[in-house]
Amino acid sequence: DCVYCQLGSKPGLRLRRFSGLDFNKLKSQLSKAVKSGKKIDYITISGSGEPTLVKGLKKIIAEIKKISNERYPVCVITNSSLLYLKSVRKELMAADLIIPSLDAASEKTFCKINRPHKSISLHKVIEGLMKLSKEFKGAIWLEIMLVKGYNDSLSEAKKFKKIISKLKPDKVQLNLPIRPPAENINIPDKTRVEEIKKIISESAEVVVDNRRKQISDKSAIDLEGLLLNFLKVRPATVDDLESSLGLNAETVSKELKTLKRNKQIKEIKRNKKKYFVIR
Repeated sequence: DCVYCQLGSKPGLRLRRFSGLDFNKLKSQLSKAVKSGKKIDYITISGSGEPTLVKGLKKIIAEIKKISNERYPVCVITNSSLLYLKSVRKELMAADLIIPSLDAASEKTFCKINRPHKSISLHKVIEGLMKLSKEFKGAIWLEIMLVKGYNDSLSEAKKFKKIISKLKPDKVQLNLPIRPPAENINIPDKTRVEEIKKIISESAEVVVDNRRKQISDKSAIDLEGLLLNFLKVRPATVDDLESSLGLNAETVSKELKTLKRNKQIKEIKRNKKKYFVIR
């Protein structure tokens, strides 16, 4: 129940993994995406929740590789909470890249920023990450979400450095809560982010959004479907939608007005920016 989550606080936290993925839907949507001709860097398993709560990740990854003829590497994004389970790590071995989170370097900070299930401790998270780093043959990019007043102290950064020196990830990515979270939180100052970066590792990356090339054939796309599917995952600005979907701002703005008029979406303001969300 992280303070920076865009989906808001949910009643009750769960540890028990479950089944129920619609494989026919997966095959249909993935086949369509692969055949679209769009540039694909990774096929990523993430979502509105923690991916490792779903059973059968090994089978899901195998299905993805089968559909794409193994042309694209598979990435899994995880909050690291279940990596202490051998069964979860075993299923993840089929992936090519894992991006696990580590938002705290002390138990107090962990409880404050991640607000975990009572059975999950920072010790368990680090234990899982350590075992994953020894067992996984693919790449690991460790992600740290920096939130002002929570985990952006220099003393916390020094603790991060000690943990990371043991984990030895292929990359360390410093992320910032630029999307509108449910809680009233703030982004650390640029100067502080640079200070943290220097302490943790000079090679650490401060993550920024990549821009996609614009779609040339607008007539061939389901604009309403594209926008609604994107907003179901997270709130977004016009600029987010423009860059992520390869559309121009005028086209996006026009469709957003229609969706808003039809009461399918609404506007919210965070940090002086206008975001669109599903109603």
